[in-house]
Amino acid sequence: MPTNVAVANLNEVCTEFRIKVMIYSPESGYKFDVTVQRKCFPTKWIVIFNLYKKIGTEFVQLVGVEFETETKEQQKSAEKMSQEGVNILQSQAFRKKVYPAVKVLEDGDPPTESETKKIHTEMSKAVLLNV
Repeated sequence: MPTNVAVANLNEVCTEFRIKVMIYSPESGYKFDVTVQRKCFPTKWIVIFNLYKKIGTEFVQLVGVEFETETKEQQKSAEKMSQEGVNILQSQAFRKKVYPAVKVLEDGDPPTESETKKIHTEMSKAVLLNV
């Protein structure tokens, strides 16, 4: 397990948080949520997509995706999502592009390289629809 050490910049004020910005049921028996997380020192923005399936009377998490922003545009958009939630275009992208890309993993098998790449690309596109 790697050890990460970060030292605070005394001029930087940062509070870590997680905020759920979207919950959606794309089809019967499934739901997903989108969460924005801010980590500090250095400040990082992460968009989390969790997919759940109803088994019996409970929703059980099947897949979790953590998308760490890489560009300034992605960081700005994730920050805006944390303040305003997702917009209509993002909502459509999460429902029509990200959800199907993630749902193929419900069988529990590890993602292939192409599946991982597709999920990363669709997450990036969805996040950037807020800039």
